[in-house]
Amino acid sequence: MRAVILTAFLLFAPAPWAQPLLKVTQLAELADGLSQPHDAAFSPDGKLIFVTDMRNSRIRVLEAMTLKPVGTFGEGELSYPHDAEFDKSGRLLIADTGNDRVVIYAVQGTKARLAGELKGLPGPEGIAVAPDGRIIVTNTRAATLSVFRDGKLERTVGRHGARDGEFSNPHDVEAGADGSVYVVDSGNDRVQVFDSALKHRSSFGAALKLDGPKYISFDGDRIWLADEDNHRILLLDRNHRLLGVLGTGRRGRGPNAYYKPEAVLARAPHVWVIDTYNDRIVLLRVEQN
Repeated sequence: MRAVILTAFLLFAPAPWAQPLLKVTQLAELADGLSQPHDAAFSPDGKLIFVTDMRNSRIRVLEAMTLKPVGTFGEGELSYPHDAEFDKSGRLLIADTGNDRVVIYAVQGTKARLAGELKGLPGPEGIAVAPDGRIIVTNTRAATLSVFRDGKLERTVGRHGARDGEFSNPHDVEAGADGSVYVVDSGNDRVQVFDSALKHRSSFGAALKLDGPKYISFDGDRIWLADEDNHRILLLDRNHRLLGVLGTGRRGRGPNAYYKPEAVLARAPHVWVIDTYNDRIVLLRVEQN
């Protein structure tokens, strides 16, 4: 692990992106031993992050504010894990993609014990925990959402296509405090928004020129979205208007340059970029000018 203090400024890009200026300060970086990390989740107390170290088929546990490694688990149990999410009881849910299941871990500090699983999922890559406790999973191969309640499959939603409520390679899913459900419909270069009953409400992405968006996260009233094939991270308001951009739009490696980043965590003013194809995680302090 190495930490650097370094400041960069986003330059305005030519139309059509019209990227607002953000001030970026890199606080820490971890690259040691990671291989295509895909996503991460804060521990319930916010002190740790649990990273899906995808190509190593394991979970890395890091101190959130230093990126110091403090634990590892899942080796021999997981296969190409993608998403991570804590439920309301403090259990860690992992999209165990290569094993077509969601794994449930009981977590105590940096230690974890396999406590259950949700099986029979065709290429799960995203997990959300709704306010009412339902677990919603994206199935990339089937282009559907699976909805579980109390560990049992309640319903399956969607099919392959490009119309409202249809999906192509759906990657991430996130549930808002109001019950709204955001699905990152990667193959259609858009995000679809549903109400708590999974009735389609709206879609966005065309105006943002998305290219292979992957994981989405909420930070209060703001939304962060990893736009993987554009090598950038977008900051949006709850009306899906662009507030700012991390990344230059070109492949790179630096405080404000990434290579196909897949995910982002945020807790203002701090942002954790999962810079997937640079095999690293970067901790930033981000400010709007």
